[in-house]
Amino acid sequence: MEDDDRAKYLFLSLLQARVGSSLVAHLGNLAPEAVLRTPVVELAGRAKISQGASRAFEELQRAFDPGRIQDRLAAKGIEALTPVDEAYPGPLRSIPDPPPAVFVNGSVPDTVSVALVGSRKASATGIETARALGSALSERGVCVVSGLALGVDAAAHEGAVEAGGPTMGVLGCGIDVVYPRRNRGLFQSVRRHGALISEYYLGEAPLAW
Repeated sequence: MEDDDRAKYLFLSLLQARVGSSLVAHLGNLAPEAVLRTPVVELAGRAKISQGASRAFEELQRAFDPGRIQDRLAAKGIEALTPVDEAYPGPLRSIPDPPPAVFVNGSVPDTVSVALVGSRKASATGIETARALGSALSERGVCVVSGLALGVDAAAHEGAVEAGGPTMGVLGCGIDVVYPRRNRGLFQSVRRHGALISEYYLGEAPLAW
């Protein structure tokens, strides 16, 4: 039964990635199993989506193979966590609209976390400050959380990595997508010092609703 429940949440996660918006807001409190078995026409009507999105729903329902998904993730050393999994991040359970699944590459640090985020076009002083803060927090065992974007985000991660402490990158794209590409080395360093985490499956990116 637990595997069935995980599959339903995985399906919801992939579906949500295709519409680029929370399905909760568009489908109300429709249970995961109901979404999986509800005809596409009915889902499209409830969510008020375009014909293109309706076709994406239908294709996903037809092609959905949870076993293949798990195999592809395992081959890359990535874990999918859903609300039925004990390891699903506790803080996410308490928010109004938790993601149906999160994909994790690495080991989520079990310690106090602080988010450091800021401008992609930060000044030299801003970059220096972000790197210094990331380093100081990391030295004290605090997990530095940021988005691996250019500017402040990257500098905060760099400071944490240089100090040898924990850090975690929260991605706005597929768990295996390196963006921006120039941060490829930093992505690998963050994974080694903690984890990369995303709501999006392999190769996914949010689409316009």
